Amino acid sequence: MAVSLSQLSIGQSAIISAFTDEEIALKLIELGCIPGVKVTMIRRAPMGDPLAFACSGALISIRKEEAAGVLVESE
Repeated sequence: MAVSLSQLSIGQSAIISAFTDEEIALKLIELGCIPGVKVTMIRRAPMGDPLAFACSGALISIRKEEAAGVLVESE
């Protein structure tokens, strides 16, 4: 079952399955975060936004609303 990237807990990993937002999809694809790649939630800012993820050897920080446009499935 797919959930949004913003719903992962700190330390939880999942596999990117799809994008629902074309703009964030282009940004993440350029960074190597494509469907089928493992992504791990690293941390959340104190107010919950932005979120930091490890993906393809990079640490990526994106807004919670952007993370909601990335669908992931459990490993």
